[in-house]
Amino acid sequence: MEGVKLEFTVGNKYETKTNYRKLIQDLREQYPHEPLNTLVIETFANSLDAGATHIEIYVDDDYYRIKDNGKGMTAYEFKEYHNVASLTKVKGTGGIGFAGVGAKIYLDKAECIITETRSKDFCGASKWGFVEDNPVPQWEVITPRWNIAETGTIIEVKLNSEDRRKLTKDIIIKVLQENYNAVLLGYYCVKEVKVNGERVKPWYPQEIVKRHDFNIKIGKHVVKGFFLKTKSPIPEEFQGISVVVCGKTILRQEWFKQFALSSETISGLIIADHLIDIVTTSKTQFVKTSILWKKFHAKVSIEFSRWLEEIGAKPTLPQVSSDISNIVRELEKSINNVLMNTPELLNLANSIFQNIMKRATVIKSEGGEISAIEVEGSQKVPGTITGPSKGAGVETVGPEEGIGLVESKLGDIKAESVKRRMKSGIKIGFFEKPDDQNEGWIDPASQTITINAGHPAYKIACGLSIEGRVFHVWVYHVLRVVVKVLSKEAEEHPELVENKILLQWFDNSIDEQVRQQIRVFFPMSV
Repeated sequence: MEGVKLEFTVGNKYETKTNYRKLIQDLREQYPHEPLNTLVIETFANSLDAGATHIEIYVDDDYYRIKDNGKGMTAYEFKEYHNVASLTKVKGTGGIGFAGVGAKIYLDKAECIITETRSKDFCGASKWGFVEDNPVPQWEVITPRWNIAETGTIIEVKLNSEDRRKLTKDIIIKVLQENYNAVLLGYYCVKEVKVNGERVKPWYPQEIVKRHDFNIKIGKHVVKGFFLKTKSPIPEEFQGISVVVCGKTILRQEWFKQFALSSETISGLIIADHLIDIVTTSKTQFVKTSILWKKFHAKVSIEFSRWLEEIGAKPTLPQVSSDISNIVRELEKSINNVLMNTPELLNLANSIFQNIMKRATVIKSEGGEISAIEVEGSQKVPGTITGPSKGAGVETVGPEEGIGLVESKLGDIKAESVKRRMKSGIKIGFFEKPDDQNEGWIDPASQTITINAGHPAYKIACGLSIEGRVFHVWVYHVLRVVVKVLSKEAEEHPELVENKILLQWFDNSIDEQVRQQIRVFFPMSV
């Protein structure tokens, strides 16, 4: 108690006390849902992990009850179920309920929780809760009252007076559709889900214009799913792509750095159970710094980008003036030189940009219908014009020495756009996305580092450059964003990688005469 003098004796041992009410409250606050919604989500996860094919939920003014025909609990699992930190769930092997939360997420708020379970070799029931002011929850073994016929588990939560009548059938159905729609669509073992006797249908849109089903191999794993476009706008919570792990929707409204036209009519779902190892405790996010996420994101981004392009829903990046275009090409060239000539940075570059891919490129053509201008940087591609051998050796834009072409309305060179397999190198693009807090990002589909032209920092750089009548501030901003985005892709110590790229760029791109001038004007900087 505050104000009471406490004395401690050297050598005495003291027991660490746990405030279980506070512990459960803190655990629940990790979840971005209302407590009753979290109760539904977590108990449903436990039924999934038990391998249930039929799950029934009942709710009235006083009780929430969930019943499944899963494998039930063993005697040891039944005992551990009543511990706040269960030992029976392991991430990667225990399903989506790996945190061992379940009904205990509501334990401090419930009047009591009744649990009955039957497995092949055990049958038991308990009454669990906090008793009066006792800081430690207690559970007692009681006589089973529902008499489960084969195997399964029933959990009944008596709601407190404050929460009664807040949880309704319609709310539960909405929670299940938003969090377990893949289960309701039949992607997992569950055959039927009922709430108050009514079968729960999955959310699925009407008036589908396009649908694309796919299987993507990512390492030794295969992810599957679909993208679709509808005629009418989709409810906001289902717009974008949902990423599902072990039945639970972990991400919704994910766009994989693609900015679709008429995005309110596009939805999709991806089953990616192998990402279980990087799911956070709250089951609402992934550890996005992991290489597992980056590989997944890159592959899906390419698939999604191709589909958007196929249905005409991918916007065209805005063209920049010829002056800006030339500066951008110079930046691309200098950064590519830094990456390709620095051994410790080469692997990073190869993993993102230096692979061979099929993409559109501009080449000279007397019969061409587009205009182009010459820029620094080129490469020779076999079969650029009409086939695998004819037209070989025609130069196009690339990361090597030479002159390439880029499309420009101001150009006087006749050209055409063709798709060929070619070295990509770093490309820089611009896209205005004022509602995105990122200054830039990598689009794995086009292998472009996109500068967010809607970000306040970009606008400031543009303004300062115009006031100074030079592009210096703008160039530095673009360079800094490119380096920052690149360094984030490093598995370890991104800040060291960022510093290394800048140092190498300085050594390779600033000549000795300029360095001497820097020493004169800014003696503390070199």
